[in-house]
Amino acid sequence: ARLMVLFAPDAATGDGMTSDKLGATFALDISDVARGVDGNTLTFVNTRVKSALAKRLDLIVTDLRVGWLDKTLIPKVPSRVPERGPIARRVSAAGLELAQGTGGGFTVAGGDGLRLRVETAIGMDGKIPSDLTADDQAGARAKVTVAPYGETGYEMTAEWAAFRLRRTVTIENGLVVWKERWTNTGEAVAGLPFRHRIFFDGEDPKCWIGGDPDMSAVAGMPKNPTLFLQSRKQAGHGMGVTAESDWLRLLMWARVAGGVAEIYSENTALPAKGSIDFELTITPVTDGGSYWGFINRVRERWGLNKAGVPYPIFWSYARTEQGNTPGERLHNALGHLGPIVIAHGGWARLTADSRIVRGGRYPKLPEGAPRTPGPTPDLDLDAFLTFQHREAYWKQYRLEVERLHEACPDVKVIKLMHPAMEVAYRPLKHRWPYAACEIATATGGCFQDAHYSRAHLGDAVNKGWGVLYYCPRPGSRYLAALLRDVRRAMDECGGDGIYFDEFSWGGAKRGYSRYDYGRWDGYSADLDKAGTVVRLKADNAHIAEVSQLEIVREVLMRNKLFLGNGTGVLRSVNQLPVARFTEGGNGHGKMASGHLANVPLVLGNFGSSKTRKDVFKNVKECLEIGAVYSPMPVNLLLEGPDNFVCKLYPITVRTLGAGTILGKERLITSKPGTFAWPGKQARARMYIYDESGDLKSKNIVALMAGENRIALAAGELVIAELIP
Repeated sequence: ARLMVLFAPDAATGDGMTSDKLGATFALDISDVARGVDGNTLTFVNTRVKSALAKRLDLIVTDLRVGWLDKTLIPKVPSRVPERGPIARRVSAAGLELAQGTGGGFTVAGGDGLRLRVETAIGMDGKIPSDLTADDQAGARAKVTVAPYGETGYEMTAEWAAFRLRRTVTIENGLVVWKERWTNTGEAVAGLPFRHRIFFDGEDPKCWIGGDPDMSAVAGMPKNPTLFLQSRKQAGHGMGVTAESDWLRLLMWARVAGGVAEIYSENTALPAKGSIDFELTITPVTDGGSYWGFINRVRERWGLNKAGVPYPIFWSYARTEQGNTPGERLHNALGHLGPIVIAHGGWARLTADSRIVRGGRYPKLPEGAPRTPGPTPDLDLDAFLTFQHREAYWKQYRLEVERLHEACPDVKVIKLMHPAMEVAYRPLKHRWPYAACEIATATGGCFQDAHYSRAHLGDAVNKGWGVLYYCPRPGSRYLAALLRDVRRAMDECGGDGIYFDEFSWGGAKRGYSRYDYGRWDGYSADLDKAGTVVRLKADNAHIAEVSQLEIVREVLMRNKLFLGNGTGVLRSVNQLPVARFTEGGNGHGKMASGHLANVPLVLGNFGSSKTRKDVFKNVKECLEIGAVYSPMPVNLLLEGPDNFVCKLYPITVRTLGAGTILGKERLITSKPGTFAWPGKQARARMYIYDESGDLKSKNIVALMAGENRIALAAGELVIAELIP
């Protein structure tokens, strides 16, 4: 962002130089870059250059504050819902009416009277009028032709000066299936800033963006690529839009203002004569089920309810001094919890390298040998690149796995790994065996995050070292190295699985390690304000698909556990029977991005975890967002295997809800009510936890095949576990 700053001797004088008396005061919305878990770096850069016209060019920054803004204080955006006329062409099936306008847009209506209109524009300015309108008026900048398509749909073709859009919309299985192909009809690469506007007739709906009802705009949402427009006039009724195709998930942005939701892109380009295909669906909710009814239908269609998470996975564990031997101390720390998984701290490769570099214990050249270029002249680079120094790390990991298995037979251990971060000596980074997989920045260097480099390497960053980022491309030496270490962690070291950080490569931001400017994927680009291509780039979320599949295959073929950070952003990865968590410390709204994981886990690195009551509160907060708590090192706060964390597992989801998850093995709820679970006559052990998280009772109850009522006091939690 660029700020126009006044010339003034101090901030107070600068404030007084404008009529609102805030001339030097700026309010910056940093919600799109806020990173709750690993810290943030906000850098102010003085762009002024020396000039003969001024002697003092210092940028003065004072009274810097960071906090939260209550959204109720933000003025309400006036309605932007346009008035549209009727459409003559219409078809009905399965309780839905689909109408295709000669203006190029279309409408969907259910039996509850809600009518959703979809319009389209091309342009970087979100305020431009729609080119394809959802009525029978001709658009201003596109030539439109419309024809029937099958028995329950329409085909529409729109021609612009540089693009052609062919779209089909059909009613199928109670949904509207929306497919489109965009084609660049020109002779050169062209930016395609498409915009799809979605709105209800005559009302300003509540909009859930990626499962978050408080979000108003997001630069990316590939993990939960959904919009749900919920009527404010008919409780729980609405329509949900889902991006079904991978490329749309990766390219789309979303926002809502003035009653109009928008799926759009400001980073799409097409090659000369090239095309891109998108597929979306529109799902009506007419039974009052709200967003939850919608997302559960998406989960069912995507086949996400087939794989569960068998055990609670503790992100490391708290140690205890109780016990006379290391084995006794391990047993006293973990043995009381029953079957669990421990994610073993320290990243293989990254931690092994950073420890010796940070401690100055890297291989050194003998006296008299030619010096190494750069600020670490005594580095023996050839010796370092044998990576023999990692052997001690692997030996220690194997020993710790053996000790844990011996002391606690019910405990499984998985190793932490990272798919991108590697310690490298920057002046000679081209010597690294995986240099060909560097993630190039827009300015040409290899991407690194200053925060992480400093966190892992300390002052060694001043001696030429950094944590650089690489993408494990198909067939690359880097992917081969990662796969080799994945196998080693399980086969040689006896580990029970693998954890990978940042495994999806795609999130709500488009910075960090997302893009490689050293190559083009055929669609991703930086565009200027006119929509002209400035730079081409490759989306690592797409490039890394093969590596994700191959890494997970290595784990699953051994019948072991895989845990990834972040929900998958590609359909092939979504289908894998693995565990994925969202980091809770990145904000409550981000938790909903996990709703399209097999089991939406939330890592408990948020709030306080000092007491059992703190942890219990966090468990219920996750549940309120339709997610399952995945524990931090809270093992010493929990009593016995019947505690409220361990009894969340095993879990295979059937349906998600606010405060309630119905699963194959258990029901988890903080809400009293009547539940159509388990769908058959059965017996269950009913664990009731009081407002402090203490186990109040665990009685066996008989369940009816129909609905079963559960009574709860305020603050309590029930976990009903089916008895086989």
